[in-house]
Amino acid sequence: MNSKHNNKSQDQNTERLKEIPKWTRKYAQNRTLTILVLMAMAMLFSMFVAVLVGFPLGLAAIGFWKGNMVLGCVGIAVLVAILIVLVISISKFISKFGGKNRGLIDQLIEQRIYGKEGTASMPLPKITKKMRGLDYLLGAICLIYMLGVNSLCMMGYVAFKYLQPLLALYIVPAFVFEYFLLRPKVGPVVLICPILYTIHAILILAGVPIFFTGNLGILNMPVPLIGYSFLAYVIGHLYSRYALKKLKCLAHPEGDTADGD
Repeated sequence: MNSKHNNKSQDQNTERLKEIPKWTRKYAQNRTLTILVLMAMAMLFSMFVAVLVGFPLGLAAIGFWKGNMVLGCVGIAVLVAILIVLVISISKFISKFGGKNRGLIDQLIEQRIYGKEGTASMPLPKITKKMRGLDYLLGAICLIYMLGVNSLCMMGYVAFKYLQPLLALYIVPAFVFEYFLLRPKVGPVVLICPILYTIHAILILAGVPIFFTGNLGILNMPVPLIGYSFLAYVIGHLYSRYALKKLKCLAHPEGDTADGD
């Protein structure tokens, strides 16, 4: 009788041990507070660049549209100067934190946030030079595309309510590309953002008034993107808490309890 009981306990313990790698992977993939911080930094920088570049671009467009060549040329000159400064600054940043130091900022932020929980990470994906170059190119195209669509809306060529669907044409494939590029470091929870963003765009095209109008029309660009990204990564963070609790339960001998903190 005792032999059967012991065998059953051993089988249960074996099954519990088999679950540990799975929940360790889920926990590591969903430590998304690091991504939230990086996202906040990237969005702030993007908004800064959009304003910095959008002003002279709009100035030049208005100048040429109204036949004021002086105003148009001044806008172009300022725009070129700003772009040169941005290219030099970004190149220096990439040379410092790219290549061998790629991911250094992520590691520093992650250590700051999750240091008390110990080390848990997924292997970094193997990224070739071509893939890295494509990643940078897509980022540059995304910035240009966002600025272009935004300028068309500001000049009245496109209604602001179509700003989000137009951005979805590029942003959704870009998000999916980044997901496949970063696997297995990140889990499928991050796909919640492009899925919700696509649904939002479809609903707008179907006539649902879920967009800003008037002077707030410009918010159709950042609000859905930031909102859905934030939601996806918060869900990821909550899932990591659940995975951590499961790991603590699995790590305890049968009959013990884990506090789940």
